[in-house]
Amino acid sequence: MTNSRTNTSNKASSKQADDPALLDSWRRLNLSVKGQPNQFQQHSQRILFALQHNLHQFLPGALQDLFIALGKNGRPLRERMYSLAVPLIDHNDREYFHEWLAHDSDSTLECHRFPGSVLISQTCKPSVADSDPYVPQTTGSLIEQGRHAIDYGRVEIAESILESACDKKKPETSYVEELMSLYAATRQKEKLSVFTNKLQKQRFKLSKHWKQVLESSKEW
Repeated sequence: MTNSRTNTSNKASSKQADDPALLDSWRRLNLSVKGQPNQFQQHSQRILFALQHNLHQFLPGALQDLFIALGKNGRPLRERMYSLAVPLIDHNDREYFHEWLAHDSDSTLECHRFPGSVLISQTCKPSVADSDPYVPQTTGSLIEQGRHAIDYGRVEIAESILESACDKKKPETSYVEELMSLYAATRQKEKLSVFTNKLQKQRFKLSKHWKQVLESSKEW
């Protein structure tokens, strides 16, 4: 059996919470999961955070990431998190996860990324149609666009936006620190090192904080 998904635009247009601190916390959880996908406690924490703070539009994506990261392992944890989320996700989403649990894999399901998902399955059935419901934000500052992308799990889009903004002889400090924060949160040690080396050659003065981050990144 395959799962044909049609409910995409309604979820992408769901209204986000208005609390900036809440979304900052959600972004940090997204970046942590992206950087350390096998830290299953962080997956559970993110699902519980979405439940507790009414970020229900991101619940399927957070649940999907847990399923992807666990693979065929950790069935009790998958079932437990699914049972908590199931009252708050729609019929199509329930069918999707029910089939995944039934087969202990998404190999019978067409590839689909939910809003909020930061991981990409390597075992789903490739689909000719683009089933990604995420709609990038095209208004606001580049930092706002990048943060919106992270809200919906599209860390790679945020990274691309910020890298383009920093690809100048004298990039703005706000863009530089936002990109370094993204690299650090996702534990991309090599990219952080290459970028900071480039900045130093451009005589960009790194703060004491970032020098400490660079030092600690050697242990990642």
